Amino acid sequence: MTRQAVRPSLFAHALEKLGSDIVQGKFAATGSLPREHDLCAYLGVSRSVMREVTRVLAQKGMLQALPKVGIKVRPEAEWNLMDIDVLNWLWRHGRRAQYVKDFLEFRLAFEPIASYQAALRATPEQRKAILDLCDKVIAANETLSKGGDIMQAIACDLDFHSAIFKASGNRLLTHLGGMISEIMARQVIETTAEPGSFAHGLPLHQSVARAIDAGDAVAAHHYSQLLVRMPYEDYLSKHIHDEPPLGTFGVKAPEFPVTAYAPAGKDG
Repeated sequence: MTRQAVRPSLFAHALEKLGSDIVQGKFAATGSLPREHDLCAYLGVSRSVMREVTRVLAQKGMLQALPKVGIKVRPEAEWNLMDIDVLNWLWRHGRRAQYVKDFLEFRLAFEPIASYQAALRATPEQRKAILDLCDKVIAANETLSKGGDIMQAIACDLDFHSAIFKASGNRLLTHLGGMISEIMARQVIETTAEPGSFAHGLPLHQSVARAIDAGDAVAAHHYSQLLVRMPYEDYLSKHIHDEPPLGTFGVKAPEFPVTAYAPAGKDG
């Protein structure tokens, strides 16, 4: 019973150590892991545990076993960057700025189209739910401004975006929305670190929700893109200085704040 209880701990420790070492470039000089005997000694585990660790890391895209060569460390571009362990290792070892940049660019690629489709396909119940969730985000920000928990505000924000993915009627977008929730939470923490910054996106949240409710797909796409571009451009200006300003199909980057959405024929 004691041995069974120890094994998960040994495995988890070895996985954590080896994964962290790979992310930190410990094996960059050779591009390969040490020989099996040396690796077991280094990790302090048996051969069977070591093999399970390397198997799991191979599944995460970090390692590749090659006949007569050994176990090679694969390039970072081939790692499963949506895997929670890989994300944790990258986050802890100082690579988060590039990851946040890549993730926001990833959001720019699919989030506006999800909003576009939601405006066309959402049921009346889904439209109302998105409006209600937007109100909850605003209420959570009020609480945050009075010393409340940022994680509560982020949870409301994630619920809002998840509802839009589901309302898009696209199964892949819905699945993707669920997959990225942990990554998005970390990105929002990173891009709203300054006091009051969470509130900056609230008018755009409202505009996206109102455009979806009105069935205005073009406006929903537009405001959704602006909603992601705002933290993207702000983050690049502060953390990644060698990137040119984002251009979308030759359109100049907008200045914030932008005019809020108002359905045609309505004031305000």
